[in-house]
Amino acid sequence: MSVTGVVRGTLVAAGLLLSPSLVTPLAAAAEPVRVGGTGMALAAMRHLGDSLRAVRPDIVVEVLPSLGTSGALRALQEGAIDVAVTGRRLKAEERAKGFVETLCLRTPLLFASSHPAPGGIRAVDLPRLYSDPGPVWPDGRPLKILMRSRAGSENGYLLAFMPAMGVALEKAYGRPGVPVATTDQDNAELAQRTDGSFAVITLLQLRAEKLDLRVVALDGIQPEPGAVADTYPLWVSVCTVVKGESPPHPVAALLAHLRSETGLRLVGTMGAVPAE
Repeated sequence: MSVTGVVRGTLVAAGLLLSPSLVTPLAAAAEPVRVGGTGMALAAMRHLGDSLRAVRPDIVVEVLPSLGTSGALRALQEGAIDVAVTGRRLKAEERAKGFVETLCLRTPLLFASSHPAPGGIRAVDLPRLYSDPGPVWPDGRPLKILMRSRAGSENGYLLAFMPAMGVALEKAYGRPGVPVATTDQDNAELAQRTDGSFAVITLLQLRAEKLDLRVVALDGIQPEPGAVADTYPLWVSVCTVVKGESPPHPVAALLAHLRSETGLRLVGTMGAVPAE
């Protein structure tokens, strides 16, 4: 099935494609903007859509369940969505296809836990922690590593930050019983229900979804948005992407709202700042 078919099936399942007889005059007048992409940014885009709707009730922002970066770009190429949200910057070959970044943000990539007081960790200790078959927290409680899918962007960021993580990640993947989360939402749900969890997640997702997790300080630094540009060492890019330089009016309105003082203030409260 094509990406368009998958997206249409998702909308039907979610009740977003309605029979004309069921659409109210107000809903019929609304102009939908379909957004899809990396799971880490979906809740933030819903908040932005609600913020825009407060001043532009004629525009409805429909945020689909996680498509991932690659899936979102395919959907954008096929016209199944209007805005793709990627978990990285565009590659040269993607730009050559006509994809355009309209705004890139950056947000800390952090470690979080269900532990009530996880404290902190040194970056140099991360490879040892992931390699250890039986890690524990300072208070002696079992520390349970949660892994992300090999296809996810998180591992690439971790490897760029610390190349020694390559061997450690492979050891963790090879241990039986180590959970592997496929999507950002699966990862968040697993981290919240696993006692002593140790999960990699973005500050943007943690705050936008109001997750019941505690942040593990890295080298003594708590990942606040301002620290992304200053002292916090590990961050990721989140970009809104469209096809072509001149998106249609409702799409342009959403993107303008995101770049506005109101929009940037809102994403700032969720842990993201404009990339340089």
